[in-house]
Amino acid sequence: MSVRINKYLSLCGIGSRRKIEELLKAGEFKVDGKTAEPGMLVDEHNKVMWNGMVLAPRRDFVYYALNKPAGYVSTVSDEEGRQTVLDLVPTSERLYPVGRLDKNSTGLILLTNDGDFALKLTHPRYHLPKIYEVKTHEKISDTQLAQLSKGVRVQGKKTLPAEITRHDDNFFEITLHQGMKRQIREMCTYVGLNVKSLHRIAVGSIKIGDLKPGKFRELTSKEIKDLYETP
Repeated sequence: MSVRINKYLSLCGIGSRRKIEELLKAGEFKVDGKTAEPGMLVDEHNKVMWNGMVLAPRRDFVYYALNKPAGYVSTVSDEEGRQTVLDLVPTSERLYPVGRLDKNSTGLILLTNDGDFALKLTHPRYHLPKIYEVKTHEKISDTQLAQLSKGVRVQGKKTLPAEITRHDDNFFEITLHQGMKRQIREMCTYVGLNVKSLHRIAVGSIKIGDLKPGKFRELTSKEIKDLYETP
């Protein structure tokens, strides 16, 4: 079965979608001796090469759930030399995070070497639900929660509706169906609240459970299947 070269390279574990697109535009890959073009179709009968190596889809993908502590950045590397989430997972595999949590936020983040999996989970059209626990410095009014639930203006556009459950005067749970940078913090700022702590407890069907800060575990085959089948 033929697939787009971008997906084929992702299955080979080359890297993120962005990296693959950059390498394709730079003419880094060859298919049957000719420079690969973005979007072209390839199958198992084609000889795909990169830096003199023949590429083949990987069969040893790994998938981890990590409870990110505060102070770590959710990138593969950091220009400022800060610790990244990958420093918490000792493995020879070349992992990258699925989505992000900002440096001061904590909680569940997924890590993998499966680029196709990461692309699916972060693509805007899937609206994969993510659940967060939010504590604020101020007491929260019902009006403020209603505003957050209906959507507010962030980064020039209105956020999608969100499900919200109050736990206390300054503690609520919110389920988002999109992933804008620093979204919850900016939503709270819009309604006059300052975030004291932000902790993600679920990504799709994956729950953080009793996973301790800084610890990680492999996803089960059922968890991986459920994420792949996210409508």
